[in-house]
Amino acid sequence: MFSAARLTGPLAHLGDAPSRSRLLSALRRIYLLGLLALMLPGLLIGLPLGLFSSPQPGVAVLLGLSLAALLCAALALTLAHRKARAATAGTREGRDLALQAAIQAASAPAAPLLMALAMFRTPLTAATLLALTLLALGAGWASLHLWASRAGLPEQARPDRGGAAPTQPSRAENT
Repeated sequence: MFSAARLTGPLAHLGDAPSRSRLLSALRRIYLLGLLALMLPGLLIGLPLGLFSSPQPGVAVLLGLSLAALLCAALALTLAHRKARAATAGTREGRDLALQAAIQAASAPAAPLLMALAMFRTPLTAATLLALTLLALGAGWASLHLWASRAGLPEQARPDRGGAAPTQPSRAENT
């Protein structure tokens, strides 16, 4: 049985300065939850539209839809990367920025998926758009590791695990 609490449960116990592995796990869960939240309306809107429409688009429509889907996915991923770039390791803000970026990245496969479902009766167009959906999904999934390494603490630096918390260099060390 599917339960939203099963996906979001570990997020409640993430803490202010999670380790990289715990943050990566949380980012993966929130990414999948965001993707699910966007996929459900896509299925409810796009699939009936695709089943009951009868256009047979040409090559120009295929190229136009593919370009639009690619641009939407690239824009969503670019904005997510900008959001995560400001993340600082070991801070609450860094954790929050990484989580926000994961949610934002989940929208990257949404546009190509909706277009693919709307073009369901045209196999070549639907297959091309589904391939772009998978490409955007994979790019978003791969980005999660980068964001976790940027915002999470290494395992040995966790204060609750006996390690020393990372510190900022003093001004005397910088001069």
